[in-house]
Amino acid sequence: MQRFGKTALVFLTFVIGLAVAGGIGYLLVVLYGADDQPADIEWASTKAPTPSPPGPDADGSCWHRDFGFGSTVCVCNSTFCNALPAVTAAASGSALVYTSSKAGLRFQRQELQFKQAGNGGGQILTVDRKTTFQKIHGFGGAFTDAAGEMILSLPEAAQDLLLRSYFSADGLEYNMGRLPIGGSDFSNRQYSYDDDNGEDTTLEHFSLQKEDRIYKIPMAKRAKELMPETSGDLHIYSTVWSPPVWMKTSNKFSGFGFLKKEHYQTYADYYVKFLEAYAAEGVDIHAVSTGNEPLNGVVPFKHFNSLGWTPETMHVWIRDHFGPTIRGSKFKDVKIVAHDDQRIFLPWMMELVLADNKTADYIDIIAYHWYLNFITPGALLDAVHKDYPDKPLINTEACNGDKPWDFTRVQLGSWTRGEYYLGDIVGVMNHWTAGWIDWNLALNLQGGPTWAKNWVDAPIIVDASKGEFYLNPTFYALAHVSKFVRRDSVRVELHHSGGGLLEAKVDSIAFERPDGALVVVLINKHNSEHSVSIQEGDRGQVDVHVPARSFVTVIYW
Repeated sequence: MQRFGKTALVFLTFVIGLAVAGGIGYLLVVLYGADDQPADIEWASTKAPTPSPPGPDADGSCWHRDFGFGSTVCVCNSTFCNALPAVTAAASGSALVYTSSKAGLRFQRQELQFKQAGNGGGQILTVDRKTTFQKIHGFGGAFTDAAGEMILSLPEAAQDLLLRSYFSADGLEYNMGRLPIGGSDFSNRQYSYDDDNGEDTTLEHFSLQKEDRIYKIPMAKRAKELMPETSGDLHIYSTVWSPPVWMKTSNKFSGFGFLKKEHYQTYADYYVKFLEAYAAEGVDIHAVSTGNEPLNGVVPFKHFNSLGWTPETMHVWIRDHFGPTIRGSKFKDVKIVAHDDQRIFLPWMMELVLADNKTADYIDIIAYHWYLNFITPGALLDAVHKDYPDKPLINTEACNGDKPWDFTRVQLGSWTRGEYYLGDIVGVMNHWTAGWIDWNLALNLQGGPTWAKNWVDAPIIVDASKGEFYLNPTFYALAHVSKFVRRDSVRVELHHSGGGLLEAKVDSIAFERPDGALVVVLINKHNSEHSVSIQEGDRGQVDVHVPARSFVTVIYW
């Protein structure tokens, strides 16, 4: 195993990461008191509503509304929400092209014909299916308490339309989800599954909470019901933000604090109790991580639910407690996920956390978050993959509006934020990332609810006062990959040529699906349109018009 920590690159990125974490790169939030528990609300019927025609400002596919952030949202309510119809195979010799743009296109479909390969006059992408990379696990979002509360704030028919927008054949076709174990910063209060009982070392008083029963469990179950067969199983990734406070040195949910050594085994048992409780409710958990953003509990000004670890203490806990406990339980097949923190810390943390083969063998997946990606080279992901080629890389959290300079947390219709999403997905998947999970499925107009006042943006924003929800450009950014790139698709090589040396390039990535379809995703962040020719062997060439500031997906069989 290479020793990343000896390289200047790792040292530099770690120092920069800590500096940014201590300065402008992390959002400084102020600790506030918890709100009351949520009201006991019933979930909507599982019967699909019948959509009726949209309002007078609709174009038939998207009911556009402009909030002044550069582009538009698509408006949904109890009677209308523009569907994204299932993608069916194109005729032989043709390709399907789907386009969304800042100018207003939303998933516009057209069919183009292949022709004899030649010089298209622009950028040329040559598909090489023989050169393959990682296998794709999928895409998804987080079943947070905030998302559940926002969905339930809508009329019943709109509730189901919102979840359909994500998980059904007429939506994004998500096949992954992230589910907090206990409370997170996107809850209305701080809580765990064993509070107010002193040091309950046997976990006798472990109990799911109201938020599980009215928010998280119903959301996960309904999502699974909505998924088409082609999506496969719903893979839920779960993790703890903070254990019960009596397990921690700080005796607090948030801020600087670590796990007491006498509770190393208790905490491992706590995870198994969670798996048992959710299994009893009919929800299977695919993977559990070693904890959400452990470095948040090391920096004293991070005031939301956290548990601090040093690499050395986490190494010991995984090796001697967490790994053996999960593998020795009836949930031995549940995947164990390491890191679940910022990408910039990956090489340094993994070198120390997985310092021996015994510990490394317990870890199935390495997860990271996107928040410092803008100062982190993709080469870090290549390096981690090189050292741990058997451990897929998954992005497990992302959102816009988190930076101190994001004075407007929710920006309805921001095309730039959609570009951030698709640009990141294309970028990280070109560096071995196998899956991409967004943060909250839905939030309110303020970017909450969040007890920590940690307001951010989401692909779907709910206006409960109007009974509406809004599909942001970030929603369509996700659609251009999640709806096409099925689980077990494989990234394949794209060779780039053509275009002038000074011409701005369209970013791209390609995948071969299990059914043999070839998917090419394009993102044009420039204010000028482009021509891209996709070539593959005897098929010839298909010429694709890529509008200014647009997302384009090409698929052919």
